[in-house]
Amino acid sequence: MSRKVKKKIWQIALINHDTFKKVLYSCASEEQVYTRFNNLKEENKKVQFPVRYNNEQSIIVESKYEIVILKCKQRGDKPVNRVMDTDGGFALYATNEDNWIVVDKATYEIEETFFVYGYHPRLQRKDFSWIYTNFVKEPSKDKYSFRNIAVYNNKVLFDNGSNLEMVICKNKSDAVRLNNAIEERAHEDRLKNNIFLGDLRGSKYKKEWMDKIQELTGWNRQKILRTSTRP
Repeated sequence: MSRKVKKKIWQIALINHDTFKKVLYSCASEEQVYTRFNNLKEENKKVQFPVRYNNEQSIIVESKYEIVILKCKQRGDKPVNRVMDTDGGFALYATNEDNWIVVDKATYEIEETFFVYGYHPRLQRKDFSWIYTNFVKEPSKDKYSFRNIAVYNNKVLFDNGSNLEMVICKNKSDAVRLNNAIEERAHEDRLKNNIFLGDLRGSKYKKEWMDKIQELTGWNRQKILRTSTRP
């Protein structure tokens, strides 16, 4: 006699602005789903540089990722539940699926990745840890090597005088955030030989930096002046 498989009536889903993205986990019991839910929240603390913006068709919008516990509706279940929101208050939540109800939710961070010039913009994206290690921490071991680090529109630039590295962010805000996170980490690690120039927008050396970017990429001035990955 074959054993009857218990129906997986619990799910954890990833959503962004209350729009379903994907199912992260499914199981048969409330205990199991909460164990995984709490583990995901704990693992999420390891995210170093979270996504704050999404490319949506022709525009860039702020992101709002969350994980939600969904339960397949059983007899007696209400279609709408009061669930604690991220501000500590309670709100009524419902899904647009008649068979599922929202049981719990939590903010969820996703590690951002970047287009580093010289690598494939989609297949070889790099995260904060890679950028910090390769462009700041490891080069700092050479006490005779100095780096200027600056923000130019949506780009973070690393220049040692003979070589320019460039990280292209979704927008100017992300570039500033990345630069600040790198500077903070470098200060914590007591790294030397890094000169943080900040935003080059009002710098008298702005044209020189544009020339360096053009020499590296072959881009025209119009492309260099872009402030986001959207034209």
